Amino acid sequence: MQPNLLPPLSPVPEKQLLQNVPYFLTPEKIRTIGGLLDYFMQEKKPFLQTGYSIRDLGDDLGIPSYQLSAFINQWLGMNFNEYFNWFRVKHCQELMDNGDTEQLNLRGLAYLCGFNNRNTLTTAFKKFTGQTPSVYSKKTSAA
Repeated sequence: MQPNLLPPLSPVPEKQLLQNVPYFLTPEKIRTIGGLLDYFMQEKKPFLQTGYSIRDLGDDLGIPSYQLSAFINQWLGMNFNEYFNWFRVKHCQELMDNGDTEQLNLRGLAYLCGFNNRNTLTTAFKKFTGQTPSVYSKKTSAA
């Protein structure tokens, strides 16, 4: 039995979108940013670079960072660090599922997945999956 990967990111309910909105994104802007961001995150994997900021992402996409921040906050219901950590955790899961991490300790896995340290990896992993990387890895290798 292969463990489930994280579910896809989904927009927050529309009712929550209109509460405390500091910057309004038009439906066209949401589609544009969403499409560019999805493509860039899947193909370029900037989340694997430590120290990569929302300003870097904005520069790479040609989108002002305040618009990216508004999209991530309002549409996905998380902040930039949570968004990147979601991709990092998903990447860790894929590596573990493929058996590409058997020779790594948590520190090595953290750096390979773009985290600054193993504590940040463990905290993010548990937040998004409900279990630690060690528990997930044991379940994966036992399957």
